[in-house]
Amino acid sequence: MEFQQLKLFLAVADALHFGRAAQQVGMAQPHLSRAIARLEEEIGVRLFDRTSRRVALTAAGERLREEGIDLLQGERRAREAARAAGQQRRRRLRIAYVSAALYRALPAALRHLSAVAEPVEFALQEATTNEQLALIAAGEIDLGIGHPPFETHARLASVLLANDRFDAVLPADHRLAGRMAIGLAELAAEPLVLFPEAQGPALYAAIRDRCRLAGHAMQVVATAPRLHGQLSLVAAGLGIGLAPTQSRSLAVAGTVRIPLKPYPAALVLPLAALYDPRSRHPALPLALAALRRAVTTPAAQSGPRGAGRPRPYAKNG
Repeated sequence: MEFQQLKLFLAVADALHFGRAAQQVGMAQPHLSRAIARLEEEIGVRLFDRTSRRVALTAAGERLREEGIDLLQGERRAREAARAAGQQRRRRLRIAYVSAALYRALPAALRHLSAVAEPVEFALQEATTNEQLALIAAGEIDLGIGHPPFETHARLASVLLANDRFDAVLPADHRLAGRMAIGLAELAAEPLVLFPEAQGPALYAAIRDRCRLAGHAMQVVATAPRLHGQLSLVAAGLGIGLAPTQSRSLAVAGTVRIPLKPYPAALVLPLAALYDPRSRHPALPLALAALRRAVTTPAAQSGPRGAGRPRPYAKNG
């Protein structure tokens, strides 16, 4: 069996349609059908049950699909390891990150890695935590920075970097905008602007539980996948948002940040480094150390307008 045969098989196994799979791999459907037939003949088992209406994997096909994915990922990792080993002075690290990593951890780590004796080159992309898990499994990134919880296994390792807290973010003309501090229970009856539930189901559930404990059903009036979009919707007066404390340098006109007091212990935003523990990328240990250093080094705190007042944020704009 050759890797090309395996790739053709996996294309059909994913599409469960010979026509669509042929389009994806860029070959005529009869040629693809013959290639699959030759593979079945070589292995000695039927991989697909075919009727005029449907294509389905047999038990043998299901098992080959599982093993085939592992084999192709192993091939990809082997090629990447060979490339990485050939880079002597310049090392390229592929990193995916959630937006929360941009507030402190990632910029500080990149600054450090750019200043080492043999500087590291970067390929950066923003991706959700679930997207990062898929990219690591496929061998397409070397390091992810995402939000737990997620299922760990032998091919995924994680290092908790930080547990951030949240501020309340209100429209500047909101009736509560002049407060020095605000309790989450007070916000429970207010319309909320949040991230999509699928983006962070555990955190979403924690917010919903806090609202329920306060005697209110959570009212989400708008969602946006990125914090800047959420803050813009808050500025438009649609509702109240929650923003990580490490994002305090992100100011949107027409909003005001207010500390949450008393702070609910269950409401945290964890940030973790994710990677394949089998990776031999020479820059990965350096990057993990740089991320740990970035989150443990005290950050400079920028004060609000009217420094010296107890309230850490004033109205923007």
